[in-house]
Amino acid sequence: MATTCLTNNFRRDILNKVINLSSDTIKMALYSGQSHDQNTGAYTATGQVSGSGYSAGGATMSGASQTTDTTNHVSFYDWNDVSWSSSTITADSCLVYDDTVTSVADVSIYVGDFGGSKSSSSGTFSVVLPAAAYNTALVRIA
Repeated sequence: MATTCLTNNFRRDILNKVINLSSDTIKMALYSGQSHDQNTGAYTATGQVSGSGYSAGGATMSGASQTTDTTNHVSFYDWNDVSWSSSTITADSCLVYDDTVTSVADVSIYVGDFGGSKSSSSGTFSVVLPAAAYNTALVRIA
C-alpha cells in the first residue's frame, strides 16, 4: 500500500531550486502492489502497471498553474487531471515525478494511494486530482 504525500526529495529539491514546477516535465506513473511513501526518491519501473494504452514512465502532466492564496498564506500548484484513453490497466497508486532534472534521475514529487485497485477495460483510466485550493491542491506550501 502506498502513502499519499509529498516526498522528502521534493521538499529538499524545491528549496534547493533543483525542481522547477513551471518549466520541467512533470509525469505521473501508475503502480500496482508497490509500497511508496515519503522516502521514495525517484521514478522506478518496479511495480509499474502494464497493459494496452499505457506506456512505461506514465503520462506527462499538463496545465501547470501556480496560485498564491494571500488570505490563507499558502502557495499551491495544480495540473489537469491525467488520463490514459483506450486502456486496459489496473492500478492502486501513482507517483508524480520530475522527468527533467539531470543531477538526480527523475526526482519523485508526490505519491498517491487510490484506496484500492482501480481498473479500465478498453476505456479511459483517469486520475482526478484534488481541487485547486489552498487546503486541497496536490502540491501546497504553507
